[in-house]
Amino acid sequence: MQIYSYSIPESDSFYTRIPIYNEDEKIISIIKKNRHRILTQLFHMLLQSGMPHCYKAISIDNSPIYEIDCVFTGVRYTLHSYNAMNKISIKQNRVQLIEKMQTFMINGNVYQFEKDYSWSGTLKLNGEKIAFIINLDHTNINLTKRIRIEAINDDIASLIAIMYQTFVYPQ
Repeated sequence: MQIYSYSIPESDSFYTRIPIYNEDEKIISIIKKNRHRILTQLFHMLLQSGMPHCYKAISIDNSPIYEIDCVFTGVRYTLHSYNAMNKISIKQNRVQLIEKMQTFMINGNVYQFEKDYSWSGTLKLNGEKIAFIINLDHTNINLTKRIRIEAINDDIASLIAIMYQTFVYPQ
Protein backbone atom coordinates (compact mmCIF):
# COMPACT_ATOMS: atom_id res chain seq x y z
CA MET A 1 0.00 0.00 0.00
CA GLN A 2 1.06 3.56 -0.64
CA ILE A 3 1.50 6.13 2.13
CA TYR A 4 -0.38 9.46 2.17
CA SER A 5 -0.72 12.22 4.75
CA TYR A 6 -2.47 15.46 5.54
CA SER A 7 -2.55 17.93 8.42
CA ILE A 8 -5.61 19.58 9.91
CA PRO A 9 -4.89 23.12 11.10
CA GLU A 10 -6.16 24.33 14.46
CA SER A 11 -8.31 27.03 12.86
CA ASP A 12 -10.24 24.80 10.46
CA SER A 13 -13.09 26.74 8.80
CA PHE A 14 -15.40 26.18 5.83
CA TYR A 15 -12.83 27.90 3.65
CA THR A 16 -9.90 25.74 4.72
CA ARG A 17 -8.57 23.53 1.95
CA ILE A 18 -6.57 20.59 3.29
CA PRO A 19 -4.18 19.01 0.75
CA ILE A 20 -3.50 15.26 0.82
CA TYR A 21 0.12 14.43 -0.02
CA ASN A 22 1.58 11.22 -1.41
CA GLU A 23 4.97 9.75 -0.47
CA ASP A 24 6.72 12.08 -2.91
CA GLU A 25 5.13 15.12 -1.18
CA LYS A 26 2.94 15.84 -4.22
CA ILE A 27 -0.67 16.88 -3.69
CA ILE A 28 -3.07 14.18 -4.91
CA SER A 29 -6.34 15.83 -3.83
CA ILE A 30 -7.82 18.40 -1.47
CA ILE A 31 -10.48 17.91 1.19
CA LYS A 32 -12.76 20.60 2.49
CA LYS A 33 -15.90 20.94 4.55
CA ASN A 34 -19.20 20.61 2.80
CA ARG A 35 -21.91 22.85 4.24
CA HIS A 36 -25.19 21.30 5.32
CA ARG A 37 -28.40 22.77 3.97
CA ILE A 38 -29.65 25.82 5.92
CA LEU A 39 -32.47 23.91 7.64
CA THR A 40 -30.10 21.09 8.60
CA GLN A 41 -27.62 23.62 10.06
CA LEU A 42 -30.38 25.17 12.19
CA PHE A 43 -31.55 21.80 13.52
CA HIS A 44 -27.97 20.79 14.26
CA MET A 45 -27.42 23.97 16.30
CA LEU A 46 -30.66 23.36 18.22
CA LEU A 47 -30.27 19.62 18.81
CA GLN A 48 -26.47 19.43 19.02
CA SER A 49 -26.56 15.89 17.61
CA GLY A 50 -25.31 14.25 14.46
CA MET A 51 -22.28 15.27 12.46
CA PRO A 52 -21.82 19.04 12.22
CA HIS A 53 -20.10 18.79 8.82
CA CYS A 54 -19.66 16.52 5.87
CA TYR A 55 -16.63 16.62 3.60
CA LYS A 56 -15.73 16.50 -0.06
CA ALA A 57 -12.59 15.63 -1.97
CA ILE A 58 -11.61 17.64 -5.01
CA SER A 59 -8.73 17.24 -7.45
CA ILE A 60 -5.98 19.82 -7.69
CA ASP A 61 -7.77 21.34 -10.70
CA ASN A 62 -10.95 21.83 -8.56
CA SER A 63 -13.06 19.05 -10.08
CA PRO A 64 -15.00 17.02 -7.49
CA ILE A 65 -14.00 13.41 -6.76
CA TYR A 66 -16.17 12.40 -3.79
CA GLU A 67 -18.67 14.25 -1.64
CA ILE A 68 -20.59 13.18 1.47
CA ASP A 69 -23.91 14.83 2.21
CA CYS A 70 -26.83 14.20 4.55
CA VAL A 71 -30.50 15.04 4.35
CA PHE A 72 -30.76 15.82 8.05
CA THR A 73 -28.01 16.15 10.65
CA GLY A 74 -26.82 12.63 11.41
CA VAL A 75 -29.46 10.97 9.20
CA ARG A 76 -29.41 9.48 5.68
CA TYR A 77 -25.86 10.07 4.50
CA THR A 78 -25.13 9.87 0.78
CA LEU A 79 -21.87 9.60 -1.11
CA HIS A 80 -21.51 11.28 -4.48
CA SER A 81 -18.93 9.40 -6.54
CA TYR A 82 -18.12 11.69 -9.44
CA ASN A 83 -15.91 9.05 -11.08
CA ALA A 84 -18.79 6.53 -11.18
CA MET A 85 -21.36 9.33 -11.63
CA ASN A 86 -23.45 7.86 -8.79
CA LYS A 87 -25.22 9.15 -5.71
CA ILE A 88 -24.96 6.30 -3.23
CA SER A 89 -26.75 5.76 0.07
CA ILE A 90 -24.48 5.09 3.07
CA LYS A 91 -25.92 2.60 5.54
CA GLN A 92 -24.77 2.75 9.16
CA ASN A 93 -24.71 -0.49 11.16
CA ARG A 94 -23.89 -0.73 14.85
CA VAL A 95 -20.85 -2.97 15.43
CA GLN A 96 -20.14 -2.44 19.13
CA LEU A 97 -21.93 -0.51 21.84
CA ILE A 98 -20.91 2.85 20.37
CA GLU A 99 -19.08 1.90 17.18
CA LYS A 100 -20.77 2.12 13.78
CA MET A 101 -19.74 0.81 10.40
CA GLN A 102 -20.64 2.65 7.21
CA THR A 103 -21.47 0.45 4.21
CA PHE A 104 -22.08 1.52 0.61
CA MET A 105 -21.91 0.09 -2.91
CA ILE A 106 -20.13 1.53 -5.95
CA ASN A 107 -20.51 -0.31 -9.27
CA GLY A 108 -21.65 -3.50 -7.51
CA ASN A 109 -18.71 -3.55 -5.08
CA VAL A 110 -19.38 -3.38 -1.33
CA TYR A 111 -17.29 -0.88 0.64
CA GLN A 112 -17.16 -0.88 4.45
CA PHE A 113 -15.64 1.84 6.59
CA GLU A 114 -15.12 1.03 10.25
CA LYS A 115 -13.36 2.87 13.07
CA ASP A 116 -11.86 1.11 16.06
CA TYR A 117 -11.18 2.01 19.69
CA SER A 118 -7.95 3.85 18.76
CA TRP A 119 -9.87 6.27 16.48
CA SER A 120 -8.28 4.78 13.39
CA GLY A 121 -10.32 3.69 10.41
CA THR A 122 -10.25 0.82 7.94
CA LEU A 123 -11.82 0.76 4.49
CA LYS A 124 -12.60 -2.64 2.97
CA LEU A 125 -13.67 -3.53 -0.55
CA ASN A 126 -15.68 -6.78 -0.71
CA GLY A 127 -14.16 -7.80 2.65
CA GLU A 128 -10.54 -7.07 1.68
CA LYS A 129 -8.65 -4.21 3.38
CA ILE A 130 -7.79 -1.49 0.85
CA ALA A 131 -7.00 1.47 3.13
CA PHE A 132 -6.17 2.39 6.71
CA ILE A 133 -6.17 5.86 8.36
CA ILE A 134 -4.95 7.07 11.75
CA ASN A 135 -4.54 10.33 13.65
CA LEU A 136 -0.87 10.53 14.67
CA ASP A 137 -1.46 13.35 17.20
CA HIS A 138 -3.79 12.22 19.98
CA THR A 139 -2.93 15.06 22.35
CA ASN A 140 -4.21 18.62 22.15
CA ILE A 141 -0.80 20.28 22.51
CA ASN A 142 -0.09 20.44 18.78
CA LEU A 143 -1.56 23.24 16.66
CA THR A 144 -2.16 20.83 13.80
CA LYS A 145 -3.26 17.21 13.67
CA ARG A 146 -1.26 14.92 11.40
CA ILE A 147 -3.22 12.17 9.67
CA ARG A 148 -1.56 9.16 7.99
CA ILE A 149 -3.22 7.06 5.30
CA GLU A 150 -2.19 3.74 3.78
CA ALA A 151 -4.19 3.07 0.60
CA ILE A 152 -3.97 1.12 -2.63
CA ASN A 153 -4.24 4.27 -4.81
CA ASP A 154 -4.89 8.03 -4.83
CA ASP A 155 -8.64 7.65 -5.37
CA ILE A 156 -9.07 5.37 -2.35
CA ALA A 157 -6.88 7.69 -0.23
CA SER A 158 -9.24 10.57 -1.03
CA LEU A 159 -12.29 8.43 -0.21
CA ILE A 160 -11.04 7.23 3.17
CA ALA A 161 -9.98 10.79 4.08
CA ILE A 162 -13.51 12.20 3.68
CA MET A 163 -15.03 9.15 5.40
CA TYR A 164 -12.67 9.68 8.34
CA GLN A 165 -13.28 13.43 8.52
CA THR A 166 -17.05 12.99 8.41
CA PHE A 167 -17.56 9.97 10.67
CA VAL A 168 -14.53 9.78 13.01
CA TYR A 169 -12.49 12.93 13.43
CA PRO A 170 -13.69 15.04 16.39
CA GLN A 171 -15.43 18.05 14.92
